[in-house]
Amino acid sequence: MRILRRSVVLGGALAPLSAHAAPIPAPQRRIVSLFPCIDAILLRVADPDQIAGLSALSREAEVSSVAGDEARRYPAARDDAEGLLSLKPDLVAVSRYTAPTTLRALRRAGVRLLIVEPQRSVAESLSQVHEVARAAGHPERGEVLAARIAAALEHARPETPDHRPGALVFQNGGFVAGTGSLIDDMLNRTGFTNRAAAYGVKDFGEVSLERIVRDPPQVLLAAEPKAGAPGFGERVLRHPALLALKDRMRIEAFPQSLLLCGGPVLLQTAPKLAAIRRRVLRGAA
Repeated sequence: MRILRRSVVLGGALAPLSAHAAPIPAPQRRIVSLFPCIDAILLRVADPDQIAGLSALSREAEVSSVAGDEARRYPAARDDAEGLLSLKPDLVAVSRYTAPTTLRALRRAGVRLLIVEPQRSVAESLSQVHEVARAAGHPERGEVLAARIAAALEHARPETPDHRPGALVFQNGGFVAGTGSLIDDMLNRTGFTNRAAAYGVKDFGEVSLERIVRDPPQVLLAAEPKAGAPGFGERVLRHPALLALKDRMRIEAFPQSLLLCGGPVLLQTAPKLAAIRRRVLRGAA
């Protein structure tokens, strides 16, 4: 639950962007991101010297798709007015969950803000890519990245759309991605039926293991935990009651970092879901 809450509050699953200021010339802009999903886009559409800071979660592999040496090149930004202003930003990506004191301090200092809202679909994810690229002064890079994402989605589209395995996605903390979520859209686009609706889950919710045992999906996607930190996903992968369903349900590990963001993360999510679907259908043949 801690990871899910952080992902939603800090931009998780996540975030079409709404620009509240007209773009200014890119060379004058120092951009700070407070969200892992914006981190991933900035690293692809902004010049390195434009990035004044990435979210503190950019260094956590369980949450961020860019965790590693690339992210560690930049200061870690947190929801703290003093720390943010020390980075001398021209633009900061914030959300309705950002502390009011932080927002007031940024506005008083003349810092421009981009307001991040929860993202529900691939279309909103592509819109986010364009907005961030325009904010960085490189709209053409947004066009290129969006085209790459669209091509990956097209490549992952099922050749046999009538065969749609029922799937359930467990994120860390035991939460299930339901209808009206980005993962729901991705499941539909890659040839699955999201079984969350059958269990009464909208947006995000919980489904008991007992319920799954009684009425299993064809495939259960369990969030892969961070190395050295066993979590709910690992318990699912090893749970005896679920393993006993191997003739009726396939269990697949899925990186948690690919469940929380859209944008360039979909370049990894789409082919992985398509590959899982192929394995499921081969197993059912």
